[in-house]
Amino acid sequence: MIKVAIVDDHKLFRQGLSIILSSKEGIEVIGRYESAIEFISHLPSLEVDLVLLDIDMPEMDGISASPKILRLKPEIKLVILSMHLNSNKIQEAVAAKVSGYLLKTSSDEEVEYAIKTIMDGNEFFSKEAQEELINSYKNEESKPFQLTPREKEILKLVCAEYNSHEIAEELSISSHTADTHRRNLMSKTGSKNSIGLVKYAIENNLI
Repeated sequence: MIKVAIVDDHKLFRQGLSIILSSKEGIEVIGRYESAIEFISHLPSLEVDLVLLDIDMPEMDGISASPKILRLKPEIKLVILSMHLNSNKIQEAVAAKVSGYLLKTSSDEEVEYAIKTIMDGNEFFSKEAQEELINSYKNEESKPFQLTPREKEILKLVCAEYNSHEIAEELSISSHTADTHRRNLMSKTGSKNSIGLVKYAIENNLI
């Protein structure tokens, strides 16, 4: 039997989900908790395989609770159950090393499938969560990059035919730092040399 705990501050949701999961073959709900703090206080004495965690809870949200839970019992599988279809929340959950991310609008079949998939050693992120992540990455890639104020300073000096040593003296930085900035500028602008940087600066009205 897969031993599951539910952590959510909405009583009706906890109860409803518990009834649904308890009816599934191979799944046993061993506890329902209204807060992450309450669950963590009971965790040392619990035999639990997987935890369904809400994100928005008083005092401690599910994502913040995840590292604390895993420190106590690293073998536990954590699954976020949330109303949030937000790329930042999903990325935070991934960084917190959860094994899954489901929406509260998921069907009971999807939740059951996710639990069993995760307990087989895989991860499970709902289709909607995956699409949200992919779209966020695409949007980030399509955003025009911006030069930092320091990079703009260095670009102007490059256009004035300063070498790295002269740039370092002018800006009171090390030659190594000046070289690093030049390399970053060439990488960002797709330039192969100083001439390319000058061309970029002219085309973008930076000089």
